[in-house]
Amino acid sequence: MRHLCALLGQELLRWPDVNVRPMFGLRAFYRGTVVFAMLPDKRALESPTAIAHKLADGLRRREGEKWRLCELKDERDIDTALAYLHTAYRKAVERSRKG
Repeated sequence: MRHLCALLGQELLRWPDVNVRPMFGLRAFYRGTVVFAMLPDKRALESPTAIAHKLADGLRRREGEKWRLCELKDERDIDTALAYLHTAYRKAVERSRKG
């Protein structure tokens, strides 16, 4: 899992205006001032094989459901994770332009 998160983190840091900060044992990825992804660092999320990405506003079922987990079983899951992360990144771009 560390290897997969390292690969994802390296890719995310190549995207425009992305930076990373530690947060509660995780690595929080920001586009500007908007956090859009959380990768395990010193601790895991609810699942030891998951990363978290922020949902687009219209996809929340209930208030407060802002994050979705994406399971990574092996390197074949990286493409799926990147697709989710890219969607969250685009939404973060929109949010940072609005505010």
